[in-house]
Amino acid sequence: MLIKTKKNVLLIVLTMFLSSFILVACGNSTNTTKPKDSHSQQDVNPLFEKAQNLFDQDKYEDAYKIYKQLADQGDAKAQNALGNGYQHGFWGETDLKQAKKWFQKAADQNYAGGIHNLGMLEFLQGNYKQALPYFEKGANLKSSESMTLLGAYYSEGIIFEQDYKKALEYFSKAIDIDADNASALFNIGQAYYYGEGVGQDYNKAFAWYVKSANQDYSLAQIQLAEMYFSGQAVPKNVKKAIEIIKPLAELGDPKAQQNLKWYIDHPN
Repeated sequence: MLIKTKKNVLLIVLTMFLSSFILVACGNSTNTTKPKDSHSQQDVNPLFEKAQNLFDQDKYEDAYKIYKQLADQGDAKAQNALGNGYQHGFWGETDLKQAKKWFQKAADQNYAGGIHNLGMLEFLQGNYKQALPYFEKGANLKSSESMTLLGAYYSEGIIFEQDYKKALEYFSKAIDIDADNASALFNIGQAYYYGEGVGQDYNKAFAWYVKSANQDYSLAQIQLAEMYFSGQAVPKNVKKAIEIIKPLAELGDPKAQQNLKWYIDHPN
């Protein structure tokens, strides 16, 4: 059967978290920290960028060496990146203890990315109450990701009473800070698609999904494919739906695989 993308907080959070590994950690923090040795921040930034480029090229060992050097000098961005690598096993085996250690070092310098990621460690273990203060502090430091998570708390009724309008406020604040926050863009699309906190409007939902899908956000791409297949906001176009969803299915996304099969088997 066809799977529609109704909101599922853990699925949304995991997609958001895993699709932007380094970016979630360090892309939106407004505070910077100076290393504790003779290197200036001007010296650090090119090195950090070099490490990111190496990481993007899958040269994880080389990237690790630079991150570790900068982290030992006290650079919060590098500390946060190290934590991410340990959490996701890019430096070898997954090591949540090391991840927490480096996130904490960044958080101790009031670095929003580290604070947010400490919250994520708790959240992904189902410790929603313990995670909440981290997201609240991250949001106060203008972390777009933390604001998105707070929106999820309200949209899913986690700890707080379910409040779609409040959730939408947080999602909107998140994209005010980072216009490319794919998860927040997707969630605003969901609000319009399902009429949660706003009047149902497939045209507006489609526009928000496009913005999110342009960031390679898989849940938005799946929802766009569904709208083309069903003829919602756009003329029915099964070929376009298959074109959007097939790459995700080939990458192993089970929802995409099931929907792709449905599109092929039931084109009418």
